[in-house]
Amino acid sequence: MLAQLYESEVELEDVFYSKALLLPNTTHPMTPVGEGCQARVVELVGEKPEFDFQPKGHLEIGEKLGIIRQKRLSHVSGHRSYYLSGAASELEHALVHFAMVKLKKRGFIAMSVPDMIKAAVFEGCGIRPNVRSSLLYKVDPDRCKDMNLAGTSEVGIAGYFMDHAVKLKDLPIKVVCCSTCYRAETDNLNEPWGLYRVHHFSKVEMFGVTAAEDGTESEKLLQEFVSIQKEMYSELGLHFRVMEMPTADLGLPAFQKFDAEAWMAGRQNYGEISSASNCTDYQSRRLHIMYEDAHSILRHVHTVNGTAVAVPRLLIAILENNQMENGNVRIPKVLQHYLDRDVIVKPSCSPQQYIGPNQYKRNKLTEF
Repeated sequence: MLAQLYESEVELEDVFYSKALLLPNTTHPMTPVGEGCQARVVELVGEKPEFDFQPKGHLEIGEKLGIIRQKRLSHVSGHRSYYLSGAASELEHALVHFAMVKLKKRGFIAMSVPDMIKAAVFEGCGIRPNVRSSLLYKVDPDRCKDMNLAGTSEVGIAGYFMDHAVKLKDLPIKVVCCSTCYRAETDNLNEPWGLYRVHHFSKVEMFGVTAAEDGTESEKLLQEFVSIQKEMYSELGLHFRVMEMPTADLGLPAFQKFDAEAWMAGRQNYGEISSASNCTDYQSRRLHIMYEDAHSILRHVHTVNGTAVAVPRLLIAILENNQMENGNVRIPKVLQHYLDRDVIVKPSCSPQQYIGPNQYKRNKLTEF
């Protein structure tokens, strides 16, 4: 009889746990209520670039400069993949280094994290890996059971603190991590070409762990993260707006969330380049992340996360907003010393010529 009750208890706990995972965080009282269209513009920064010619999209710019390739890759790496070469690859590394140096000066600890993470850590962060709508890539269970590729280093950093306690005197702890992010973007007609929605990209992430003594610590850290984002994007010469996101866009873990959207001249629209979220104790309760207060009592920390650099989105903004009529692109001043030049020009070497099976017969080269 007792054994049957134990079995029932385990089953009920599983049901309770799966339902509890669906519960979202509470919401900041100032958060707009509604769908994405209810997002509130908090601030406009910088001047929108003006052109005396029709600005081109980043993919056309990149292809003519020979620095972005997205064509003829279906047999290599599939849809929504890309190659960066020459100046585009240099810009990627320059953006990462620019962010890492700035954040280290602001007291962030650099960290490298695993790309493959177990489902429990994703669930603890408020990401559900086992639903059909999940954007996660699952690793072959016959090789690595219960492992997923991370779509953000936020998950790996949170896993570093999982089941650990820190001292009050050491808080806040601020971490910066550069990683490759993997996301199974749906193959619909929404941005099918270009770098805006891709399956893999480099990203520099900010993550913070704070105390919860008076409840304002995580709000202050969120504002610090947003301030850092504004500083970086201003130094890159971007025109952007800071948005407070509405309830429908918070996801499960966020108490409050701000997005930065940069003007992209080729797209003739604003595009999201970063977000910053205060998750309060939502993640720490699920991942058992604690701090020891002044009375040696263990309490749940608050967690804050934010994007410093999402490389493809920033490449779009830089290429489209700094393009010249002759097809060249001006490099933002803060990045020029990384590339050792101030303008990206078309390389002198001849482009590759496609000789694969899908070429037109008239272009086919003779093989010897």
